[in-house]
Amino acid sequence: MKFQSTRQQQTALSLTVYNDGFALVKETRMIPGNHELEEVQFMDIASRIEADSVLVDGLHVLEQSYDCDLISKEKLLEKYIDEVLTVRNAELGEEMQIRLLSVTGSIIGKRVDTKEIVIDPVGQLILPALPEGLLTKPTLVWKIAPIETDTEARISYLTQGLEWRANYVAEIRDSKLVFSGWIQLSNNSGMDFFDSRLKLASGKVNRFADAYPLNESIRLFAKAEEPDSAFEEHGFADYHAYSMERAITIIREQTKQISFLKVGNAAFRKLYKVETGSKQVKVILEFDNTEANNLGMPLPKGLLKVYEQDQDGEMEFIGENAINHVAAEQKLSLVIGDAFDLISKNWEKKRDRRGHFDYVTHVYKIKNQKAENVRIDVSHRIPERIWQMESSTHDYEVKQSNELEFRVRIPSGKTAEVEFTYKVDRTDERLKQSHEK
Repeated sequence: MKFQSTRQQQTALSLTVYNDGFALVKETRMIPGNHELEEVQFMDIASRIEADSVLVDGLHVLEQSYDCDLISKEKLLEKYIDEVLTVRNAELGEEMQIRLLSVTGSIIGKRVDTKEIVIDPVGQLILPALPEGLLTKPTLVWKIAPIETDTEARISYLTQGLEWRANYVAEIRDSKLVFSGWIQLSNNSGMDFFDSRLKLASGKVNRFADAYPLNESIRLFAKAEEPDSAFEEHGFADYHAYSMERAITIIREQTKQISFLKVGNAAFRKLYKVETGSKQVKVILEFDNTEANNLGMPLPKGLLKVYEQDQDGEMEFIGENAINHVAAEQKLSLVIGDAFDLISKNWEKKRDRRGHFDYVTHVYKIKNQKAENVRIDVSHRIPERIWQMESSTHDYEVKQSNELEFRVRIPSGKTAEVEFTYKVDRTDERLKQSHEK
């Protein structure tokens, strides 16, 4: 005895969607008890299912097969070989019956009345009822041990074609920042999901097909602290899980956006930065992802668009950039454009060799043509491995072993020059040259 299980028997559905374009589908369905039941055809599944990922709880599955791509014209007609079909020519108002002989390349049949062979007959093919056992949808077929009573079967599997990403919008209004986040969910799995629970997993999950797998921890992201949030946080093993409070419906080929965060009064900083060799001054938007700043939640990677209020009160787009995952209590900093009224030049002024040392002098010249005073961070990377600062016109911070950062404040209409000299130890280089001789 066979039983076809469809979504009509479904009692629960949930999705965990990952960044890398796949999802974990979890379903619960009622299977009627019958000691003669030997086969369950589990239908209404994603067409892009990973069949080797299926887990079944509640049934004793003895054998599993996966049938897909079942209803192409040729595959369907193959089921009718040696059957009698009707060919109806609507334009001529005629019908004839043929016994189907072959569908490989061409449709070849034998007329029932004249015994003539016809190739690719003109007209509409009228087929008898579908042959028994023909599946018209992707289906998991299980040979099972019989069950005596109605059973709740819990099934989970991975499928390709479901993905999500985070999109953010930052609005600069006077001295405060309005910050909102949206989850964009896309369904190309070949299946409709109705009234499903939703979790979002962020991070690199190790898959065998990855050329360079990364073992990073998984995080499930959303905003739980806001009263208007659609998500709720809970701890799970070594991870953070964020579940959507209400069920969602997303049909195949649909893209949906779900609001998950809205902050209306965050402090921010607009900074400017010059890097080694750059002729442009970068515009930086920076704010603290802390509870004290009305934030303080993990932010999944995504695209952030920035708008600023003009003097006429209208919001204007001023730039965008991608952000990586930002943990709670960390700082978010991103480049949103190049400053028009800040002009930068930098060059190596001189290089002298004295004994075992090279003395290198570098200059950054920056002009502020803006109407307000600005702070500019000058980032300089020293290519040499062993060095020591000799003199500098401005204070600096060593960010890494060979990266310096100067913070320069420039009044409106003024020009600042950052000049510094460092020495490079060439002792190892000279010893190497001596050995080579």
